[in-house]
Amino acid sequence: MSEAASCDVVVIGAGIAGLTAANRATQFGLRAIVLEKSAEEQYRSNSRYTYGTFHIHFTGVEADEAELTAKIETATEGFARKDLARAIARDGRRLMQWLREDGVGLVNLGTYNTNVLSPAWRMGFGLTWKGYAGDVALQKLEANLRGRQGRLLRGARASTIKRVPGGIEVDTDGGNRFRAAAVVIADGGFQASLDLIREHITPAADKLLQRNGGTAMGDGLRMAKALGAKIVGLENFYGHLHSRDAMKTDRLWPRPYADELAAAGIVVDESGHRVADEGFGGIWLSNAIARLPDPLATSAIFDQAIWDGPPGTGHVQPPNPLMLEAGATVHKAGTIAELAAVAGLPADRLQRTVDAYNAALDAGALQSLTPPRSGKNRPWPIGTPPFYALPLCAAITNTMGGIAVDGDGRVLDTSDKPIPGLFAAGSTIGGLNGGPHAGYVGGLINTVIGLRAAEAIAAAVAK
Repeated sequence: MSEAASCDVVVIGAGIAGLTAANRATQFGLRAIVLEKSAEEQYRSNSRYTYGTFHIHFTGVEADEAELTAKIETATEGFARKDLARAIARDGRRLMQWLREDGVGLVNLGTYNTNVLSPAWRMGFGLTWKGYAGDVALQKLEANLRGRQGRLLRGARASTIKRVPGGIEVDTDGGNRFRAAAVVIADGGFQASLDLIREHITPAADKLLQRNGGTAMGDGLRMAKALGAKIVGLENFYGHLHSRDAMKTDRLWPRPYADELAAAGIVVDESGHRVADEGFGGIWLSNAIARLPDPLATSAIFDQAIWDGPPGTGHVQPPNPLMLEAGATVHKAGTIAELAAVAGLPADRLQRTVDAYNAALDAGALQSLTPPRSGKNRPWPIGTPPFYALPLCAAITNTMGGIAVDGDGRVLDTSDKPIPGLFAAGSTIGGLNGGPHAGYVGGLINTVIGLRAAEAIAAAVAK
């Protein structure tokens, strides 16, 4: 092991949250080093692949702080930490201002997409990232860091964090050691670790679509836990429903996805029974399907009105027609019985399931179904032929749970007390997204905690 290199802040992970924390720290005159495990120039990560929308539960960050706080509370059904919710609601706008002042491009695409990394990409199907959105933002933030005398070290995978007199030390797999007053863990969760997915989310980890950068292996989670950190909410993840064919072709992810189709109609398993409350939307359905014995055995059932209407065509990258153009399997037939035959489903059971759903919808009695159906997303009747069956897979983009932090990103121990010098930000944190139905507050918006963590570190160093 080499002699420890000294600095004020070590950031683990060079995504948007990590680079924001490092850049903000240097603005206070602190010496920052970012450790990025990948040796690639354009290292892969969710930040690199992101479409780049900063939102708070599908609401623009410009909304009133009280309104945003309430949306977080409602979305997570009370799961989100109050201080985290307030920090996100209060400083989302300030983060946007800081990014703009730091030269990161943001554009307004309407609705809740009021702050989208530029240049934005919203066309076609499959994965396009080079020269767009997150890729450009990471390049700009890295250049800014170099200009402020900060360092980004590639091929530096952090392996251990330990507290030492006067600070914290981080060791890397390559035998380097770094000593600092504080460490910010920002390595993005554990969605790429099949072992951790099996342990915390589903035993069928290999049957989930990896809709992510493929690099977040839970290193930060493991190192924080070894220091006594509290870990929360590991059972939920953010993801979407995709054509099952996406398991074997990159043409069908990250867009288009099938969330709106599934939420408008019904989702059934191989026996023809519904599997979950479609009203909670695609993110919840992805979680529910992931926990089934076979996550690759469900189909979305819908009709022509859904396919031609807003659920099928309303998204900026809609499943109709993009799924067909990308080669997805979409079964189609004139009757439910004929649909069952081509989709390999039991005809009698599927007919009864569709009939029961339509009758409950007509009677305003969707809660009487098993499982009950809520109205958070509009339920559509399934009655206009032809009828469709779309074989599904559940895709995991990032984990929702992780390291417990307060509103300033300070890592908390199992007694909810801050661990001196240890911070976390971005998708490695827990306590914001999640709850009984995997309530999604946002992914990129967790960058707020990187900004606040740097400010808290600067305040502590100045004392």
